[in-house]
Amino acid sequence: MLKNRFETIFFDADDTLWENEMFFRQAEEKFAELLADYTDREGLQQLLWQKQEDNIPLFGYGSKTYMIGMTDAALELCGGKLPEHIYYGVKKIITDLAFHEFKLIDGVQETLEALSGHYRLVVATKGDVTEQMFKYRRSGLDRYFHHCEVMENKDEKNYLELAAKNDLQPEQLLMVGNSVKSDIAPVINVGGWAINTPHDVVWVHEMMDMPESDRILIVQNVKEIVRFLL
Repeated sequence: MLKNRFETIFFDADDTLWENEMFFRQAEEKFAELLADYTDREGLQQLLWQKQEDNIPLFGYGSKTYMIGMTDAALELCGGKLPEHIYYGVKKIITDLAFHEFKLIDGVQETLEALSGHYRLVVATKGDVTEQMFKYRRSGLDRYFHHCEVMENKDEKNYLELAAKNDLQPEQLLMVGNSVKSDIAPVINVGGWAINTPHDVVWVHEMMDMPESDRILIVQNVKEIVRFLL
């Protein structure tokens, strides 16, 4: 189905090439402990998610926006005045998040090694440019990729722009990623192909049902894609 059909393969980054969401969940746990005197864990989680949704259209994706969301949530819970220990607590949580232990997804390096001699590989991620490029270079995977695209968002318009920028027709897009909302559905909607590599931790913002299409391949580990492409 996929062999000899494509020249370029696009890979999502966070939770496809390396672990990401698990560290945000750990940050949320620390945030809940920090605000334990002000609200229960469930109420805090819902408030934080709402603040994140409010801030993403203004500030985009990434840990900086997460810090703004945490600060907004804490400010609301603290009655409009942020105690010093809460402010510095939030700042430490976000600093730890930005410089967390780096961990590649199992099988990624072997997969890229196998594919890189046969395809033009490109990272297609979204978020803060500085933050995403820092992770890309830190990963050590840049030797396998032609380049890294940091997209404004991952909707149909952005994928059409990605195709044009890489001299491809939409039907020549092949996207590998864990997020149905960002990596699969919009690519299918513009006529491209997608390989879903599910991750056991999913950001609530990215949750949606898998669309029905014969242009979607679902694998349980990224290593499995090699037998479909080589």
